[in-house]
Amino acid sequence: MKILIDNSNLAAGGGIQVAVSFLEDLNILQIPNEYFVIQSPGTSKQTDTSKFSSNFQFENLSGSEHSCVLKRVWAVKRLERKFKPDCIFTTFGPSYHKSTAPKVVGFAIPYIIYPESPFLKRLNSVARSRFRLLDQIKSYHFHKNSDSLIFESEVARAKFDRKISSAVPTYTVGNTLNGIFQKESNWVEMGVDKAEFNILSLSANYPHKNLTIIPKVIDEMLKLQPKLDFRFHISLNKEDLNFSDYYNQYINYMGYVRIEQLPSLFRQMDALFFPTLLEVFSTTYLEAMFMEVPIVTSDLSFAHDICGNGALFCNATSARDFAHALHKLHTDENLKTELVRKAKVNLKRFTNSRERTLQYLEIIRRTAERV
Repeated sequence: MKILIDNSNLAAGGGIQVAVSFLEDLNILQIPNEYFVIQSPGTSKQTDTSKFSSNFQFENLSGSEHSCVLKRVWAVKRLERKFKPDCIFTTFGPSYHKSTAPKVVGFAIPYIIYPESPFLKRLNSVARSRFRLLDQIKSYHFHKNSDSLIFESEVARAKFDRKISSAVPTYTVGNTLNGIFQKESNWVEMGVDKAEFNILSLSANYPHKNLTIIPKVIDEMLKLQPKLDFRFHISLNKEDLNFSDYYNQYINYMGYVRIEQLPSLFRQMDALFFPTLLEVFSTTYLEAMFMEVPIVTSDLSFAHDICGNGALFCNATSARDFAHALHKLHTDENLKTELVRKAKVNLKRFTNSRERTLQYLEIIRRTAERV
């Protein structure tokens, strides 16, 4: 089968991790398909094409093609005509054009299915109107330009199906832990300037990630224990967040962290702080569970769906709640041990990346035969 894999719209964060993991698994599985892969600048940076077998072809879009939807659509349509695939897999959509070949599209846009999110409620009326318009546009293209849709959780699939009446078949393929975590020989050490209590904040710099709450959490933690030696380790640069210099003593700005460095980083942490306001799925939760790092996160439905009872849940907009949870983790070793135990049990619900790849391929095969 000739499969075109469209990663052209991926910019940052978990979507790129999923895309790269899928490609690496395909290369290991050595199933006799032909793969034509359209790469965004973000995915091409993460993919060592020299390691792939001869049944893979890669085409890298330019920065201007990636950033302009119209240019990107033209480029992808041109490459579809060139490759003439039996099926197209858009890792995460929507796709903004109808293709002659059947198309499987992944879904990972949370504001479409969580309109009640505190992130949307805190926006001004102009911004909320913009998101409502984006919701309508993207929902339309998911419906119009997909022959199958894949969701990362059953909760997300059910919410989408209830919201949008569509004849497009929908499937659930759960997200997974990146395979690098189970290959210790491939881990790359990462030095960290540690404190007594080390808190990891691993996130792309999107507004819904709620990272601007961190200075307020620091203030609240200092009220609880003024001389506490703690530090937030953030996977961004200082200029990304523009926090006051006062907080420099409590924050380590690490910048971009490579996937191979993540296990080493987790091993040096005492807690994962994940105050997000809006997600479909985040593998960061699974990474923390695997590396036995207790989780402090938002008390929202998607977080409960992924973490089960293996996390401390806080009011997503309350710095005080987050500070008290983090401080409790630091002072209560029994709580930490019990959270890690529950998280390890919860992690067993999730498959590995190889199984996810095989599920993707089965849906691609079914769609190609059906359409």
